[in-house]
Amino acid sequence: MKITATLVRVGNIIKLNNELYNVTWRMHRTPGKGDACIQTKLKNIISGKNMEHRFRSSDKVEKVSLDTERKQFLYAEPDGFIFMDNETYEQMTLVTDFVGDKAEFLVEGNSYDITLYEGQPVGIELPLTMDFRVVSAPPAIKNATATSSMEPVELENGMFVNVPAFVKTDDVIRVKTETKEYMERV
Repeated sequence: MKITATLVRVGNIIKLNNELYNVTWRMHRTPGKGDACIQTKLKNIISGKNMEHRFRSSDKVEKVSLDTERKQFLYAEPDGFIFMDNETYEQMTLVTDFVGDKAEFLVEGNSYDITLYEGQPVGIELPLTMDFRVVSAPPAIKNATATSSMEPVELENGMFVNVPAFVKTDDVIRVKTETKEYMERV
């Protein structure tokens, strides 16, 4: 659907140069001389790269809508990750490059939201936090507190996270998926 640039809002998904962008910031500028413009900051939905773009107020912009489907992660293969729709049992493969760093957070049997544009996957959304068991931690220090220095531990998914010294092997910890930071012991 084509809209004028003045109707572009933060959170809209637009198609620009055959790529999909999320509008993360927008400002209407009216210089003392010349035509008004819409200054935007855009984030590429596929690559995650940010860019700035200026539209003239008379420009037409293609606004798109995305669909979200909840799919269960089944297993990983060398070339991708297999997800299944729980209603139709239809399977979908997301290639390894597409999933990228999010692969560390895929747990067999868990469900994830897959974002689709015209039936093609364009994104995968992780929960804000996830819980993992610590499989390897340095020996505990007596009287360690939450304000003591951080030490790396290995989690069951193979990821390393810096945690306070009181966290030990077999503890379950909560990790923020966006930053891969320790939040708390569960």
